[in-house]
Amino acid sequence: MEERKVCQILGANIDVTNMEKAVLYIQEHLKELRGHYICISNVHTTVTAYRDELYRKVQNGAVMNLPDGKPLSIVQKHRGYKNAGRVPGPDLMPEIFAISEEKGYTHYFYGSKQSTLDALEQKLREKYPKLQIVGMYSPPFREITLEEDQADICRINETGADFIWVGLGAPKQERWMAAHEGKLCGIMLGVGAGFDFHAGTIRRAPKWMQELCMEWLFRIFQDPKRLLTRYLDTNFSFLWYLWKERIRGCGKEKRKKSEENNGRQKQLKIAMIGHKRVPSREGGVEIVVEQLSKRLVRRGCVVDAYNRYGKHTAGKKFTQKPLHEFEGVRVITVPTPKSSAFNAIVYSFFATIRALFGNYDVIHYHAEGPCTMLWIPKLFGIRVIATIHGLDWQRSKWGNLASRVLKAGEKMAAKHADEVIVLSENVQNYFRETYGRETHFIPNGIELPEIRSVNVIRKEYGLEKDSYILFLARIVPEKGLHYLIEAFSKISTNKKLVIAGGCSHSHEYMDQICQMAKKDSRIIMTDFVHGECLKELYSNAYVFVLPSDVEGMALSLLEAMSYGNCCLVSDIKENTEVTGSHAFSFKKGNTGDLEDKLRWLLQNPEQVEKMRSGVQNYVCSRYNWDQVTNETLKLYYNSR
Repeated sequence: MEERKVCQILGANIDVTNMEKAVLYIQEHLKELRGHYICISNVHTTVTAYRDELYRKVQNGAVMNLPDGKPLSIVQKHRGYKNAGRVPGPDLMPEIFAISEEKGYTHYFYGSKQSTLDALEQKLREKYPKLQIVGMYSPPFREITLEEDQADICRINETGADFIWVGLGAPKQERWMAAHEGKLCGIMLGVGAGFDFHAGTIRRAPKWMQELCMEWLFRIFQDPKRLLTRYLDTNFSFLWYLWKERIRGCGKEKRKKSEENNGRQKQLKIAMIGHKRVPSREGGVEIVVEQLSKRLVRRGCVVDAYNRYGKHTAGKKFTQKPLHEFEGVRVITVPTPKSSAFNAIVYSFFATIRALFGNYDVIHYHAEGPCTMLWIPKLFGIRVIATIHGLDWQRSKWGNLASRVLKAGEKMAAKHADEVIVLSENVQNYFRETYGRETHFIPNGIELPEIRSVNVIRKEYGLEKDSYILFLARIVPEKGLHYLIEAFSKISTNKKLVIAGGCSHSHEYMDQICQMAKKDSRIIMTDFVHGECLKELYSNAYVFVLPSDVEGMALSLLEAMSYGNCCLVSDIKENTEVTGSHAFSFKKGNTGDLEDKLRWLLQNPEQVEKMRSGVQNYVCSRYNWDQVTNETLKLYYNSR
């Protein structure tokens, strides 16, 4: 027989193969494989083999040790075997059955309960009418005697079966097969719950859970008493043992070098995790991921953006059908719960598990919550970049528990990310002082826009140029909109206050804002805006106001300045770092100061016009998406 290609994982020799190759190998070498056994391994069996030397010998004594579980093929890929696949036992069975109808191979089934075997036989005869089933036997659920074992051997050999399917469960079935090597007529294959799946007595996890490597979770819900402790133990132990193996340098297979032989940088494959949806304007994170991703693609990178499944944060009416691709960026939609509290954490876990199979050079996490999961790809030696868009735990919309989780994500990024990107010098100083971690200050970018004249906003809201003050952001407490409404209500002016933005998991605050707005007929609430309406609002505002208490780096502020607006912002460092001397500011949270500054601007249009001059050139020359992409790419390649 030809030499096998194996990858040693925690001491177990796992074949580097896929379904097509495995089936072809078995078919071509069936004669030589008779009397031997094939193990079909997963995380549970690999961890068991790591802990038990005798069982490890059983695993390594098999003629083939096929990777049933996706985590095994992930490890293989990240050790240089880029084409490594998986061969799940339940999927291997129908492949062999289909060939057997044509070739006339015979089958014997040993294990499970008699009721399961009866159901299995019925299902198989319905689906594979030409399949030759020459025997089935359910052994006692106890230690069998030597006489009983000898009788089993004789019973099986009398049938002359080509394939002997063993469904005793791991590790019992592997030990049974090893003990019977050379004693039986056919090739033995241990398939565990494969009997139940094909008999229909146990449901298999849906495809999306299999793709996300969450089949074990589905099995726990089916049989928690038996499987909960086992899977929690072996799954987390698997990650821990891999970490120890990596630290000791015991993994013999090394990842391929990041540069090709001609000295040029290789084409990177990158995963983006942490945003809600792209393309989208649901928040600053989404805009950053969109702008960065499409520019990386233009530079020759392969980029996958992991979107969350769910409705638009501004409401169902803004929700669009999930995309599969935009501007060369592949979009992978991850199922997530409806609950907003831990939506980001659950999404990040599923996205991370799915990303482990993507053969990525870099996984780029965005925002503190998703960073709680970056330790997982680190265990597999994947380069991890974290962008902290702001100190999210400070935002008032989160409760105490959620804030602690966000703080944990921040700490995870500080301690374990290969590189950390921050959007302001203030946050850069915070990481240095709090964690002793040096970070990379890469601010967001902006594009030079085309100024629009009044059209849509006249029809929709009766607005003219310079007839309104503009607030454009998500309506959440930390944006400080309540300060602006209170200050505006005390000023006598014919100008309108336009509030453009949707709610983002802060429904009580949204209700409060609506009640405040109802008291002043000059206030117009547009809800979430995009497209031409958004451009016209930016192009024709008298003053743009951003009264926020907490920011990362406000993209709405960058956009307002790029349209040449006079801006009035709270004096938090994240705002004043952006504006420099090219905007007016007021004391954070001080409604009286905001009122005075806003009244002064309304009374002095020449000062507004003076501030407008030069602001567009200033912001567009300083904050550039292409430069952001260049600086980020350097971090992707650094130390690879």
